[in-house]
Amino acid sequence: MAHKYSYTFRVNKGRLLQYKHNVLISRIHSFAKSKNSTQTPIATFNTLVASANYDGTIVVVDIFSRRKQVIHSGLRHIQSISFLNKNWLLSTTNSSACTHNLNTLRSKDIHSKSILEFLQNRQAPTLELLDKTVLEPLVANKLFGQAFDLVLNNPLLKESLGYDKLDYIYQFALSKAVEALEKENPEKAHLFLEKFENSESKKMQISALFQDFKQYDRFKHHIEEKKYAIAYAICSKHTSLLLTQVYEKMEAIYQQSFQLAQSQMQLNQKDAAKQTLSDYLTVLSKRDTIKNLLDETLTQSKIERDRAKLLLLYEKNSFKECYELIDESSIKDLELVTLLEKHWIKLMLQCEEFALSGNIKEIKKSLGELISTQTRVDKVGDILRVAFYAKIEALLKEKNFNSAQNIIYSYIDIFGEDLEMKAIMREFENNSSEKLAITQNKANRESRNYWLNSELIVEY
Repeated sequence: MAHKYSYTFRVNKGRLLQYKHNVLISRIHSFAKSKNSTQTPIATFNTLVASANYDGTIVVVDIFSRRKQVIHSGLRHIQSISFLNKNWLLSTTNSSACTHNLNTLRSKDIHSKSILEFLQNRQAPTLELLDKTVLEPLVANKLFGQAFDLVLNNPLLKESLGYDKLDYIYQFALSKAVEALEKENPEKAHLFLEKFENSESKKMQISALFQDFKQYDRFKHHIEEKKYAIAYAICSKHTSLLLTQVYEKMEAIYQQSFQLAQSQMQLNQKDAAKQTLSDYLTVLSKRDTIKNLLDETLTQSKIERDRAKLLLLYEKNSFKECYELIDESSIKDLELVTLLEKHWIKLMLQCEEFALSGNIKEIKKSLGELISTQTRVDKVGDILRVAFYAKIEALLKEKNFNSAQNIIYSYIDIFGEDLEMKAIMREFENNSSEKLAITQNKANRESRNYWLNSELIVEY
């Protein structure tokens, strides 16, 4: 399969391999061995490549960072896979189709007739095309109930433009219904929502709306009396009341009080801050936030801490640690992450070209400390191996067998033996009529990242 970065991908003997200019540059993944000889499907999307094994194992790999996700779909003999977008993968077998969420690694069978018909004989389905073909016509024809049920059974559609339109229409109708109920006009509220009431996914929410508004007058009364703890307790149980104007006003008053208390705490006026928030001290949903403020122990979420740590590492030019943090955390939406990833891709493309010309020195110079980035050593290791292969092949063409032999020995000391080097060794022995003195025990083969222990590659 071809790729926009001039790569091709193949599966050979259970190994997902990456080629550039018809030269093997990476062994991306090795599936469990099997006697099954069915064709292994491959799909690509931007920097991602995916492949599936006979037993239903699907692997998705970023070709530059080598971050890997494995999905155990439970499907047998997957015939095709394709990316619907960056978050969803589609797989098909003879008798079924299934979507796979790349964020949760969960799989869901497709049963909707309209989607199955869409998928028939379509070589490159995308979420955008699926949306335009299946969901948007329902929205355009005001079949909102059917549209929501389709989304309920196929959650990937929540990422489509058609769903954005559908949800906007529903939220607008819901807000109008709430306004009507605030004016004690339930008949008008039903009119706003009638096109959604036959939807399985909205039926319960709409029913709850009318039930919750039976508490509206009591809720409003407690707010007027400034009995906020009772008012918040009511809307925590009857959540439709969160949509009302009186709730928005109550919440705005709380936010003003909280901001004032923050300012008072900064001035070391703890008693004043406590008095400012006294009406909310018994509100269950506010208790922890207020306690943290008054105890001066405002906590950050792990993502917030990781973001702050990334910025600090970047300011210190600790780029190796930056990439390791990115790979080990969930901070993917920062502009800085995008900037760093673009730089990494540029670096990898540059080093691949050095590798294909056998220029090990320039690879080490270009990567610097990044050569030992722990979370990305698989990719770097493959680049270094290719550089050694290319250097040896060039020496063999020049019939410089002594130099070729020395580099082969160095390679084995650094990386151990692998299939590609064994092929080069056979080529060397056939062309030179010399026997290599290799005594490495097959049972004691080194790990793929053993090269990190070599001072010839990694300078300590």
